[in-house]
Amino acid sequence: MTPIKRTNQEYLNKNTAEVAVFIENLKDNAVKSGTFDSAAAMDFIDTASNQNTGVKIPEKLQVVLDNVDSKDSARITRALLDSVNVYESQHGVEAPADVIEQAIHSAYATTDTARRQHKLPTLDSADSNHHDQISLQPNRAVVAILSAMGDAIPFAHYLPADIGSNEGILAIMSHRAGNTFGQYAEGGSLDGVNSGDSYISSSRVNKSMPDSGTGAVTGALTSIQDTEETCAGGVNIKLLRGRSIVYVNGIPAAKEVDSSGTGNSTVSGTIDVAGTSYSIGGAINTDTGVYALTTTPKLPDTVPVIVEGFIDFERAPELTPSIITAVNTYKLYAKPWRVTTYQTMDSRTQIANELGLDAYSEGVISVQTQFGNERHYEVLRKGKRIAVNNQATFDFDWGARSQQLNKSQIMIDLASALGAVSQQMAIDTMDHGLTHLYVGKNLAAIIQGMPREVFEPSGISERACIYRLGRLFGRYEVYYSPKVVVETSGASQILGFGRATSVPMNPFVLGDAVPPTVLPLALNADLKQGAAFYARNFTAVNPFQQAALGCALINVTNMP
Repeated sequence: MTPIKRTNQEYLNKNTAEVAVFIENLKDNAVKSGTFDSAAAMDFIDTASNQNTGVKIPEKLQVVLDNVDSKDSARITRALLDSVNVYESQHGVEAPADVIEQAIHSAYATTDTARRQHKLPTLDSADSNHHDQISLQPNRAVVAILSAMGDAIPFAHYLPADIGSNEGILAIMSHRAGNTFGQYAEGGSLDGVNSGDSYISSSRVNKSMPDSGTGAVTGALTSIQDTEETCAGGVNIKLLRGRSIVYVNGIPAAKEVDSSGTGNSTVSGTIDVAGTSYSIGGAINTDTGVYALTTTPKLPDTVPVIVEGFIDFERAPELTPSIITAVNTYKLYAKPWRVTTYQTMDSRTQIANELGLDAYSEGVISVQTQFGNERHYEVLRKGKRIAVNNQATFDFDWGARSQQLNKSQIMIDLASALGAVSQQMAIDTMDHGLTHLYVGKNLAAIIQGMPREVFEPSGISERACIYRLGRLFGRYEVYYSPKVVVETSGASQILGFGRATSVPMNPFVLGDAVPPTVLPLALNADLKQGAAFYARNFTAVNPFQQAALGCALINVTNMP
């Protein structure tokens, strides 16, 4: 059994962060010796509600608990803890707070408080006093929590949708250069891989090659550092006097002699290059950044000379760079899901009498299963389309390598292909690399045969749907998928996803405005009885392009 891995998540949303703290404390206080203690759980809830303990009950969960009696409060609390445990056993990692927050939001959507506040239609007649005798889900809050956690897609982030407007607001924070300076143009991104170039440093460097005739070294330091070693364009700059340095082959060779005055400042020094000593003289104008140097004897014209100076911001405060923090918002709109299921009176009674099964309940279970699987595959298909932007090929080369190595030994080399696309993903998304892999049955069989120090099995038995196989190379969560990933004779695909460190940077963002709800349908004149399933949610590719690039595809070729 793969051990539970702690998730490295950043919760920038205050409410989500509060959920993370609450769940951690609830788990510590409500589970004694591995067993749920309802009295301890409710004591913790009561203490957190009535005293300033530093642990805040999520507002929507408090509404749910206020809408039921003490007995049902314990059931809801237990459902929350049970669903967290189920998630961790299914996926091998701690349940993320955004997924738990979505489960609480789904439970909140079932309350009378939410219905009145958002003027929603009554989906069934259950209330805090009594349930509808013909309602299929008198405990809809419990079912909503279990469904939200049980059907959660492991690499997706969840954003609670507004119940009234059926939309979720995704906010992306960015940081940009406020003016053209250093290596950035005005409005240039300072995030992710774009961060770290010269901008707020006062240092400017410029490379010059000695004149082939005279050996003179000339150039200028400016406000624009267009490459790592050259200045171009921009404006002349005022330099700190007595601080400029001259480098030859990267070694300090000369520096300013004068530490006071204005205008030109004398530069002097010596350097040994390939056994020859060279004297460097000349001057640098600390009011303009222009320099003119001489070398005696003449430096070879293939030896670069780099001059470094430092901007005097006190003499030129107008050059001080600025950073602009901006927030772009995107609206994600929920879409409906609906289906009905019917049984005739004859078929229902016959199935019940002969097989001891409830056709009505089985039909509802089938609907719920279809909903969860269909949503998961929808996300996989969208991810596969995005993955064309980050692909790699892993040549299994079974024909040539099978004489020396077995299948699992060859598979160890897959780490290099995964590492390449993972690093590219981190560059593209400016946030994260690979975390989850989906494979077909042939590749799954090979991976499961790898040494246990390389692959840690999940302990979950084989299933006909998506399930977690285990953890590969100590970092990738591997899932089997019977669909989407294509396997042919001698070839297979690995579909990879990266779960971001925060909700706004994840490639897929999901949310439910109306939690999955099953309503019993009245008995018709034809004696057919059924149920209607309804849900309203969004299953969206992140509209922020960089964040959407958290998908990759590895094509495995020449397999046995």
